[in-house]
Amino acid sequence: MKILITGGKSATTLKLLKAFEGNEIVLADYGEIPAFTSANYKFITLGEVNDAIAHNILNICLDYGIDMILPVHEFEINPIAKSKVLFQEFNIQVLLPEVTHVLKYFYPQQDITLGLKWYCFVEGELTFPAAASAHVLEIGKEKQLHGVYYIPEDLEGLTAILFTIP
Repeated sequence: MKILITGGKSATTLKLLKAFEGNEIVLADYGEIPAFTSANYKFITLGEVNDAIAHNILNICLDYGIDMILPVHEFEINPIAKSKVLFQEFNIQVLLPEVTHVLKYFYPQQDITLGLKWYCFVEGELTFPAAASAHVLEIGKEKQLHGVYYIPEDLEGLTAILFTIP
C-alpha cells in the first residue's frame, strides 16, 4: 500500500513511520522539502498552503498513486474530512473520522498530548502498536476510531485526541 503522510518535515510526524512499516511511505509537506532520499520513505512538496487544500492533496494522491492518506496538519483536518467521500471515489482511504465526528476528537492544544502514547486504528481495529491496554482497545472499537489518536488513560472526559501538528 502506498501511504501519504502530511507534515513530513516534523519530527513528530516521523514517529508515525513505524506504524506503517512494510508499506511505501510518501512524506509530504508545504513549501521547500528536504533534498535527500531514504529507503523507508520519499519526500514530496504540497506546494504552498492555499484555500484548495483538499483539491491539491487529491491531485497529488492521484499523481503519485496513493492508496491512503493521513493528514496531520491542524489546518488540513476539516477540509480533508469534508472531502473524504471524494477521496473514496478515487479509492483513496482517508485516515480521519467522519466529518460529523471530527470535532469530538480535535483538540489543537498541544500541551494536552505531551507524554501521551499514540495509537493507529483502522475502522476500530488497532493496527499500531501491536498491543494496548483493554481501555484503549475498548475505546477504539466502541468509537470505531479511524486514524491516529492519543488516548489518555486518566484525563477526565477525554476518550481520544486526534493526532495533529500545529
